[in-house]
Amino acid sequence: MNANREADERELKTLYTAFLNAILQHDLATLEQDLPDDFLSVFPNGHVANKAMELENAKTVELESFSTDELQVYWYGDSVAILNFRLSLTFKGQKTKQVRDSHVYLRRNGRWQMILGQTTPIL
Repeated sequence: MNANREADERELKTLYTAFLNAILQHDLATLEQDLPDDFLSVFPNGHVANKAMELENAKTVELESFSTDELQVYWYGDSVAILNFRLSLTFKGQKTKQVRDSHVYLRRNGRWQMILGQTTPIL
């Protein structure tokens, strides 16, 4: 892996962790700053959300903790990367749930942005 790709991978890992922490902490300022206006999210129940809906969800979600593992980064040229990982989520008053998460990042104007988040339950 070349130095630029290594730097990009470190940045992407920082961004995905910041996104998950922002959801956990109801940090709307970080989400507003980091998510582009054309962001889309697909929730485990199949609902599709845009940026405004994701911000609204982040206000009220009762996430108590999360952990990730099995992170893999897939590259598509120099401007698209997909992060795929297993995510364990614990919501208030519920058992921990396991999901498979994919984040699609696009480099725009020299900056990585998550343009799509997709979550699939692990049954």
